[in-house]
Amino acid sequence: MNHEIVQKPADTTANLHPSVRDRWSPRIYDPEHNLGMAELESIGEAFRWAPSSSNQQPWKLVLLRRGSELFEAIASTGLTGFNQTWAPRASVLAVVLAAKSFEGKDRDMAKTYFDVGLASSQLVTQVESMGLKAHFMGGIVPEKITELLNVSEHAVICVIAIGKQSSTEGHEDAIVARERAPRTRNSSSDVYVIDSAL
Repeated sequence: MNHEIVQKPADTTANLHPSVRDRWSPRIYDPEHNLGMAELESIGEAFRWAPSSSNQQPWKLVLLRRGSELFEAIASTGLTGFNQTWAPRASVLAVVLAAKSFEGKDRDMAKTYFDVGLASSQLVTQVESMGLKAHFMGGIVPEKITELLNVSEHAVICVIAIGKQSSTEGHEDAIVARERAPRTRNSSSDVYVIDSAL
């Protein structure tokens, strides 16, 4: 059968919140699904209320709905490779931006990237809690996205596809194989220790 909606919960015996346990990054989205304004606001607010160093909030988020001029422009010229084949079916492309300066001075970008990562993760957790899925994309053309959005004072970090996951029915074998590939992680002993030095 080639008609299932693939589920890949984390392979762990730990008691995880469902929004963490069930989060993964599909590429098959329902091209008829749209997000309403209240849903978009919930996603944006989750991003806005993330923690940041000294509460400087060095971020911006652009939520682009499928069918809008900017969505179509970024989907066709701001993404690279395989992302161009599946991401246009998502309901929203979320462009994550990091501020380059603060109060007229260059930012410490290591701290800035950490803060923006926290905000992006919080966004994705909110998306999962809403019964939707999100997929981070690093395969992008930052210079083109900067030009399209006119955001030269920010660094383009990533684009996140957001939408309703759909069935594998009717999709090419290549994308179905990627959907069905096991969700893996390094072993717990390689990642964290408890009450011990690394």
